[in-house]
Amino acid sequence: MAVVVQRMALARSAGVMFTRSPTTGDRSVIVIESAWGLGSALVSGEVTPDRFVVNKVTGEITQRTVSQKLIRHAPDLPKGGVVEEAVSPELQSQPSLADREIAELAAIAKNIERHYGRAQDIEWAVADKDGESIIYLLQSRPETVWSSKDAVPVAKAKASAFDHVFAALSHRKN
Repeated sequence: MAVVVQRMALARSAGVMFTRSPTTGDRSVIVIESAWGLGSALVSGEVTPDRFVVNKVTGEITQRTVSQKLIRHAPDLPKGGVVEEAVSPELQSQPSLADREIAELAAIAKNIERHYGRAQDIEWAVADKDGESIIYLLQSRPETVWSSKDAVPVAKAKASAFDHVFAALSHRKN
């Protein structure tokens, strides 16, 4: 067990990305979901995130869904917590990531997946510093929903369900 203490990223945007589609299991895409501010608004379901689907081979953004984002979570530095803020009207329907940031996140996701040798669920944040976007990786863990469905069956396939029953009964007699 470990305890990790890290400095809070003053995120302009944050979110999650999956190195295979969380809805279809498609391994050929990276799905990036993002919102303004800290990722807690997205994870808690208080904000419907922007969603970008990127082809792993070509890097092309094949799907782009920009949601209306009315609130964002921001660090409350004086009190040491998180505060909910209204998103300015001009940003509510704007994408929370630029195309170059989407491309950089997708490249990072591919490297992480390659490193761990399996599909990943990755949390990240983007902060602005001196006019540059800086991407912070917050967490990476194995994708479990579709990966568990890829598992090899315990029993070999038989012609019919009855063949499995008969095989089980014949093992009991021996």
